[in-house]
Amino acid sequence: MASLLGEDSFGRWLGIRKGATWSSEAFTRSGVFEHSFVKLVPAGTFWTACFQAVDPVVDVDIVLPVLWTGDALEETDLELDILRSADGTVYVRDQEEFDHVRLNMGIPDDISAQAEATCQRLRELVERRVEPFGEVGQEWLSRFSGTVG
Repeated sequence: MASLLGEDSFGRWLGIRKGATWSSEAFTRSGVFEHSFVKLVPAGTFWTACFQAVDPVVDVDIVLPVLWTGDALEETDLELDILRSADGTVYVRDQEEFDHVRLNMGIPDDISAQAEATCQRLRELVERRVEPFGEVGQEWLSRFSGTVG
């Protein structure tokens, strides 16, 4: 469960509290979030991004374009992640998992190419701290953290 915090030119911002539960669509995996964070959900893109106070402070997921069904967010994670640590280090995680998903799910070549191009472009933006990867995400996190009990 997430709280809709608001919307700006980057997309919808959600707040997820420490202790909130999560599960996969088929409920084959589940867990509890260990830290509060905010999530940016832009419209019509191949990515979403999370901002938190602990490492990684920025976590960009490469995904199929998200769908909103009422108040529910449907997101298909393609396993590629761009992470920025508190010390500024930026790296891509899970390339092997992406390759596995691409092959086993039969992801079309054009979708696969779009996901990889998005990953490369966003890595550069995260490294350069282009908004919303500079101050904007941290500002939303700070406002949300002030409301977390």
